[in-house]
Formats: sequence, C-alpha cells, structure tokens
Amino acid sequence: MTQRAPADDSGAEGDGGAAGTTEGEAGAADDKPAGPASPGRQADELDLDAPAIIATGTVSLRADDVAAARLAVRKVVDGVGGRVAEQEAATDDDGDVSDARLVLRVPSRSFSGVIDALEDVAELTDSTTSERDVSAEVVDVEARLRAQRKSVARIEALLARAQSLEQIVTIESQLATRQADLDALLARQAQLADQTGESTINVYLSRAGEREEPEREDADGFLGGLKQGWDSFVDGTTAVLTVVGFAVPWLLLLAVLAVPGRMLVHRVRRRLRAQSAVDATGGGAGGAGGGAGSPGPAAS
Repeated sequence: MTQRAPADDSGAEGDGGAAGTTEGEAGAADDKPAGPASPGRQADELDLDAPAIIATGTVSLRADDVAAARLAVRKVVDGVGGRVAEQEAATDDDGDVSDARLVLRVPSRSFSGVIDALEDVAELTDSTTSERDVSAEVVDVEARLRAQRKSVARIEALLARAQSLEQIVTIESQLATRQADLDALLARQAQLADQTGESTINVYLSRAGEREEPEREDADGFLGGLKQGWDSFVDGTTAVLTVVGFAVPWLLLLAVLAVPGRMLVHRVRRRLRAQSAVDATGGGAGGAGGGAGSPGPAAS
C-alpha cells in the first residue's frame, strides 16, 4: 500500500484530525473487543462458570436385524435433538445389512441418557465412555482472546497514523502476525465450544452369531502330543504330495525325451565301435603287407 506525504500544512492538519479520531476509536477499542466477531461470538456463548467437559463414548451392539437396530439408534438420536455425523454399512450376499457403524453427535447434557438408551436397543457387547475437563483451557483461551483483540485494535490505530512507507510496512507486518494469532485463538475457541457443546458417540452394530469366536482346546499330555504329531504327519504328507504332484509332469517330459536320446546315443556308440573295428583291421593288414615286401638283409 502506498500513501503520499501531505503537500501542505492544511493536509497535515487533516491527517492530524484523522489521527485524533483514530486515537479516540483505539481508546474505545480497549474497552470493547474488536476484530472478527462472527466465529468468536459463537464461542463467547460458553458459560465460563459451568465446567467444560468433552465427553465421548463407544457402544457395540449385536442384533438379529441390523437394519432395524440402526433405525432404532437414529430414533434415539432424533429424540434428543442430535444428529448422525457419519455412517457406513456392509451388506451380505442377499443385500441385507450385516454390519453398520454410526458416529453420533448429541447435546452434552443428554450424553448419559443417550448412552443408556443405546445400550437397550439391542444385545450389548461393549460400552465405554470417557470425559475430559477442559474448563481451565476455555478460561485461558477467552482471556487471551480479549488481550489479542485489544492488541490488534492498537496496531490498526497505529497503521492509521502512519506517515511513511517504512512505517506502514513495519506496522502491517506486526498487524499480520497478531491477526494470525487472533485467528488461531478463535479457531481453538470454536473447537472447544463444539466439543463441549456436543458429545461424540460411536455405535457399532453387527449381526448376532456372525462373530462367534472358535473354541480353543489346548490338550496336554499324551493326547495333546498325539494330536500335534498327527497334525505334523498330515502336514508333512501334504507337502510331499505337493512336491510329487509338481514333479510328475516334468518327469513325464524327461521320460519322453529320454527314449529318442537313448536311441541316438546307442546309434552313435555302434558307429564308433564299427569305425574302431575298421581302423583296427586296416592297421593289421597294412602291417602284414609291409613285412612281406620289405627287402632282406644284404649279403656281404
């Protein structure tokens, strides 16, 4: 942002009058919170004298008809003015709902009553609740918000009286930092107001008889050893048969290839033997012919 310096004394007086007006507004701002009002005003409705409790719960139910149980859960929530924030369901091969999960948001004042009502919807398998007192944090955030609003108002007043570009840049940097801190406090206050105003309950529904845990029998002594030995024998036999079944096709292929291969080797050996016999016969005849044709010793 660029602002020109005043060209004459009349302009300076005008700026001074504006500055005086801004100082009065800044003084009034110290007595009255300034800054963004809409998100903060909702959070300001928190009763600082009453304890601020964040309550959460989980209820697991089992029913023959999961769809009917889910409808009953929704009726409980509607009865206290709550809402279903999130839900998901799974169906079986016939298209019937077999499992469901619902995330409920109910008024905090109705939390205990809703938990009791949900436990009566179907067969209860598990139920847990937890509460966390954040009263001190609520009061602390409120106090810091009031101080931060006044700080932002003072920086805005200084920005209105700035005369040079350097002052404007410096003050705007400070204003941006303090405004970011104010926005963070407002967001935290709104979050606390949401968590303490409404409680969260997770409801899990499953079909009866589908999640039965198998019985475990840990036998000891001779029977236990016999059972483990038999299981090992069966596992070993299965592994051996698997290996044999894998090797049989390859063995058949090798057998098919081995027959012509063996015949070829046998034929080559016969040729080699015949060649060796011919070579041996030719060598012997050559030796005999050589002995008959050679001249005898010369007579002296």
